[in-house]
Amino acid sequence: MRYLCSIFVLLGLTISAFSFAGQTEYNDCILKYLKGAKLDVAVNFITTACDENSKNSSFISKNRKAYNRCLLENLVGVDSFQAVMAISNACGSKHNK
Repeated sequence: MRYLCSIFVLLGLTISAFSFAGQTEYNDCILKYLKGAKLDVAVNFITTACDENSKNSSFISKNRKAYNRCLLENLVGVDSFQAVMAISNACGSKHNK
């Protein structure tokens, strides 16, 4: 029983460490890409991309990660809703989202 408790404690600490690492990566992504966002729709795309590529990266496909990187590289500073949507569509087509 004692060993079983130790295993659960170690498992919990490992999960917490991965969660903390994902949170740090997410925060770095937000700080890097969100500061130039001009539209709420761009903010939504950027925050979702940061979340999926850092905190939830093990649950998404390689193509989705590439789509998110494409969004992050191209949405900063865009000040037209139509441009945001065109970029999203182009990234989706390019990376088969």
